[in-house]
Amino acid sequence: MQQWEKAMGQIPKLLIHIGYHKTGSTWLQQVLFKDEKAGFLTPWGSQSSQAVIQFLVPNAYRFSPESAKKTFEVGFQEAQKRGLVPVLSHEALSDNFVSGTYQGKEVADRIHAVFPDSRILIIIREQQSMILSSYRQYIKQGGIETIQQYIGADINKPAFKPTCRLDYLEYDLPITYYQNLFGAANILVLPLELLSRDKKSFVQKIINFAGIDINAGDIPDIFSRPKNIGYKGGAVAVRRRLNFFLDKPTYARRQGKSSLADHTTAKLSVVVERLLPQGIHQRVEDDWEQFIAEYVGDRFKDSNQRTSHLIGMDLADFGYPC
Repeated sequence: MQQWEKAMGQIPKLLIHIGYHKTGSTWLQQVLFKDEKAGFLTPWGSQSSQAVIQFLVPNAYRFSPESAKKTFEVGFQEAQKRGLVPVLSHEALSDNFVSGTYQGKEVADRIHAVFPDSRILIIIREQQSMILSSYRQYIKQGGIETIQQYIGADINKPAFKPTCRLDYLEYDLPITYYQNLFGAANILVLPLELLSRDKKSFVQKIINFAGIDINAGDIPDIFSRPKNIGYKGGAVAVRRRLNFFLDKPTYARRQGKSSLADHTTAKLSVVVERLLPQGIHQRVEDDWEQFIAEYVGDRFKDSNQRTSHLIGMDLADFGYPC
């Protein structure tokens, strides 16, 4: 056995945070997991590119658990030296409703092949709220679809798959899969709504799950504002139209290398958000929320009941249809 693997047995298990997108991931990465006073260490970066490189990028026919494991060796040694829980975090490890990429099951298999003894953290969000938040982010990243097109409303083509696939919002399916792979005791699922309602309890549950003996109330630095908040409704509507004048996403844009047009559009969106009356923002958002509510209906009710049972929390208490 390699020395770093022995080291894993001398420190708390690796904590892998897989998302979802738009569930407070930026706050977790930039605040909680970066705070050594909370007992965590992110040796592979707060939003780990290695997570993407090792678990998403490799050709399925060439994926090597042994090769992937080796890349994390130095990080484990650093965590052992400091006596902290190593955290591997990237929301792209879950299915992505913003970009329309759905590799969650394959990623779960790869993670298990590399780190079968790890602990997995999953944050979920009430489905209608998730759809709207993901749509905001989709437009912010250059999307041009209407909300109807984004979720595939009124389109009946068997081969057509919209950007936001509603069947992947049935959380009980991936949760069951992860529990079967790693064991239910090694999976923690929390609703984002708990973070808004009781941040201390939300944080304490994660700390306890990671095997850290710390009181969340003793780390005041973590109680900061949310990160990566989306545009308001009117600004989203304007930004969607501006996106028609942008080039389609290129490799450079996917790497965060924005063009002058991208920067200009983003700045215009911010100006629009500030100048438009709140009433306009609210009307746009009300229309979206009404459409989503009518289109979605109670399709997630049964799934949410199953999810509640799996995670030991009644999601109805947090506004989920059950």
